[in-house]
Amino acid sequence: MTELSRRTVLGAAGAFGAGTGLLATPAPAGAAPAPPPPPASPSPDLDAGPARAALERLVPGHADRIRLVALAGGGPDRFRVTGSAGRLEIAATGPATALTGLHWYLKETRTAHLTWAAGRTELPGTLPAPARPVERTATVPHRFALNDTHDGYTGPYADWPRWERLIDVLALHGCNEVLVTVGQEAVYERVLREFGYSDAEARGWLPAPSHQPWWLLQNMSGYGGPLSPALIARRAELGARITARLRELGMRPVLPGWFGTVPDGFADRNRGARVIPQGEWNGLRRPDWLDPRSALFPEVAAAFYRHQGQLLGDARHFKMDLLHEGGTAGDVPVADAARAVEKALRTARPGAVWVMLGWRANPPLEVLAAVDTSRVLVVDGLSDLASVTDRERDWGGAPYAFGSIPNFGGRTTLGACTHRWSEKFVRWRDRPGSTLAGTAYMPESAERDPAAFELFSELAWRAEPVDREGWFRSYADLRLGGADGHAREAYAALAATAYRLGTADGRPVDSLFTRRPSLTAWSGTAFDPARFDRALVELLAVAPGLRGSDAYAYDLTDVARQALANRSRTLLPQLRRAHEDRDPSAFRALSRLWLRLMRLADRMSGCHRAFLLGPWLADAHRFATDPAEAARLERTARALITTWAGRPAAVHLSNYADRDWQGLLMDVHLPQWRAYLDDRADALAHGAEPRAFDWYEGEEAWTRRRGRYPVAPTGDPYRTARRVHDVLAAAPYQGALTVTADPPRLAPGATGTLTATLRNLNGLRATGRVGFALSGPDAAPPGTAWLPRIPAGGEGAARWRITAPAGPPRAVPYEVRAAYGPDGEDPVTVVRRGEVRAAPGGGAGT
Repeated sequence: MTELSRRTVLGAAGAFGAGTGLLATPAPAGAAPAPPPPPASPSPDLDAGPARAALERLVPGHADRIRLVALAGGGPDRFRVTGSAGRLEIAATGPATALTGLHWYLKETRTAHLTWAAGRTELPGTLPAPARPVERTATVPHRFALNDTHDGYTGPYADWPRWERLIDVLALHGCNEVLVTVGQEAVYERVLREFGYSDAEARGWLPAPSHQPWWLLQNMSGYGGPLSPALIARRAELGARITARLRELGMRPVLPGWFGTVPDGFADRNRGARVIPQGEWNGLRRPDWLDPRSALFPEVAAAFYRHQGQLLGDARHFKMDLLHEGGTAGDVPVADAARAVEKALRTARPGAVWVMLGWRANPPLEVLAAVDTSRVLVVDGLSDLASVTDRERDWGGAPYAFGSIPNFGGRTTLGACTHRWSEKFVRWRDRPGSTLAGTAYMPESAERDPAAFELFSELAWRAEPVDREGWFRSYADLRLGGADGHAREAYAALAATAYRLGTADGRPVDSLFTRRPSLTAWSGTAFDPARFDRALVELLAVAPGLRGSDAYAYDLTDVARQALANRSRTLLPQLRRAHEDRDPSAFRALSRLWLRLMRLADRMSGCHRAFLLGPWLADAHRFATDPAEAARLERTARALITTWAGRPAAVHLSNYADRDWQGLLMDVHLPQWRAYLDDRADALAHGAEPRAFDWYEGEEAWTRRRGRYPVAPTGDPYRTARRVHDVLAAAPYQGALTVTADPPRLAPGATGTLTATLRNLNGLRATGRVGFALSGPDAAPPGTAWLPRIPAGGEGAARWRITAPAGPPRAVPYEVRAAYGPDGEDPVTVVRRGEVRAAPGGGAGT
C-alpha cells in the first residue's frame, strides 16, 4: 500500500454520510421551531445544482461558459481544468473540488484572486485559456478549517450572505471539513427542556453569541443572556443553512459533540444524576460536568444528538475536548470518561469521527489509549512550533492533521510561520510510519491575512514542498494582477519578516497601542521591523495601473498599519528608559510621538472596511430581533474586544482580542494612553508618585455606550499610507543604542575596548550625522566620535581604547551619549550609563 493510499484509508471515515438528513420530530412546547430539513444529497451531475450556483456567484458573466464534469470517485479528491479562451472544462471528484480547480485556474492565469480578505475580483471579458491543463490531487483526505472560537472572534453576528461567501472561499481553497457551532443553543434549549428546566431557565444559561464558543468549550455560561426565543430560532435556521450548503457541496460539517456539559441544578432535577462541579473560569461560572459513567449520561447524549440532527441535519464529525483549560475530573477516571463519551457518540452516530484539538497537553495519552483511534482525528494547533517534532509519538499513532493557529483573538497582526509550514509538512507526511492524514487551518479569527491562508491551503494539494521565494513572487503577481518589480520586492520583504516569525511560540506580536498602558510590558518583536518597512516602500511604488483593486487597498492598509504598530515596540523601551532616567523632557517628547502615531494608526485603519469598528457593532444590531436585544448584543460585542467580560475576566483577558480598528483606537485606547503618559510626565516633573489607574472602569463604561461608527472607509489608502511613510521616515527616537566592553572585566592598569553601537530602527530613511560622546574612563581617542550616516535599518559604531585605573580594583562609571536623527531632521540625544568593571585577574586588551 502506498503512502498516499494509506493516508486515504486513514481518512475514509470522513468520506461517507454527507448529505443525508434526519426526519424532524415535533419540538417541545416553547422551543425554537425547527428549520426546514436540509436538501437531499448533491446530484452526481456537477453541471447542475450547487456547484453551478457557486460559479454564478464567483465568476458572474462567465459561469455559462464553464462546463463541469464529474470524475469517478473512490480515490483522493482531484481536479483537471482544460479549455480554450472563453470556454473551460473543470473535471472534478465533487462540487467543492470543482471550485478548488476553478481557484487554481484563476491563480495560475492570474485572472483573479478570490479570498476571504479583500480579493481581486474584476474579471476580463473573456476568460483566458490555460497554457496547460491545471490539475492537482489532494495528498491528504482531511482539510479541516476554523477554530472553536471562530464564531466569537470572527463574526458572532454574521448573516447568511457572509457565511455563504465564507463557504465558497473555503471550497475554493480546498477545505472539505468545516467546524460549525452556529445553532447549538437551540440544541441545548431542547435538551434542557426534556430534563427539567423551564424555557426561561434554559435561555438564561445560554450566553450571547459573541461568547458561545467558550460555553461550548465548558469554560463559561450565561454571560450576555438571556437569549430571546426569536434569536435562538434565527441562529438555528442559520446553522441549518450552513450545514446544508456544506453537504450540498460535498463538504463535511464538523459539529460540537456532547461530553457532559450541563447547567447547575441538573442533579436536583434528575434523579440519579451525578455531576462534577467545574468552578469558575476567569470569574465566570463554568457549566457542571455530568459523570459520563452514570446511567443518565447516555440518555442525555441520545437526546442531544437527536435534537442536533433534527435542527442541523446529519454529520459524521464531532469536535470535543474533555475538561478544557482547567476543567477538573474530580474522582472520575479520565479514561473511563473518554470511553463512555465515545460509546454515546457512536451509539447515536455509528462510524462517527471524534475530532480533538492538539494543543499543549491535549489530547492526553490516557484519552487516546482508551478510545478507538482509527475513528479519531487530532487537529494540531502547534505543528509549526520548532519544539514540536514527533506527533506519532505524542499521540500514540492516532491520525492527525498538520495544523496552525496563526491568529489569536482576532488581533490585527500580520504574519505566520510559513517557513516551517513549507519545510515540515512534506517531511512529516512522507516519513515512514507517518499518521499525518490532513491539514487544519485554525485561526481564532478568520477572514484575515490572505497570504498566510493561501500558502497553507496549498500544502494539501502539492506533492512537493513549497518554494517560498518563488511562491511569494508569484503571489505578488496574483494579488495585484500583473508582474511588477516593486510588488515582488514588497512581498519578498514580507516573506523575510512577517511570514518568517522568530517568536518561540510561533505567534505574531500585536500592537502595544491597543494594550492597557504600561511601561513594563514585554516589547519584543517577531521580526526585524526595519526590514519590514521595505514592504511599505515598495507597495507605495507599485505601478498606478495595479493600485485599483480591493486587494491592493487592503494590503497597503494592513502593511502601513503594521508599520505603525511596530513603532509601539520600538518606542516603549525608550519611554521606559526615559522614565527610569528621570528625564521629563525626553519622556514628554516620546509621549507626544507615541500619541501622534496612535492618531495616525486610527486614520490609517479607516482606509479599509476590514479595519473599522462600525461593521462589528452594526452586525450585532442587524442580528437582534428588538431594540432591547440589540443593546445587549452590542454590549457583549464591545466587551469581547475590550474587557472580554466582567471585571474578574478582565484581569487576564482584557484586550486579548485587541484590534487596530478605527474608532476603537481613538475612543478606547488613545484616551487611556494620553491620561497615563500625562500622569507619568507630571510625576517626573514634580517628583511625585504616579497615579494608579483603574482601567476597567472606563472600559466597562464604553461597553455600555451606544453610538454608530462608520461602516465604510473614511480615507484614501494610498494618500494615507504615503502620509504614514513620511511621518515614520522623519520621526525621531528610532534607534537602539548598546554599549559593550571587551573584555568585560579589566585588571588594574589594563586596557580594553568600549564599543557604542547604534542600530537605526528606521527602515525608511538613513540618519544624518551621528555623534558619540564618552565620559568617565580614561579613553583614547578623546571621548567624541562622529559617523557621517547610518543607512536605513543599518548600524554604526564608535570604539574607544580604555584603561582601567591602577591601584586597588574598582569599577569606573561611564556615560555614552549618541545624537542622531533621520537625515534632514533635528537630532535627539540618548544616553547609556554603565561601569567598566575592574577586578584582580581581569583581562587585558592587546
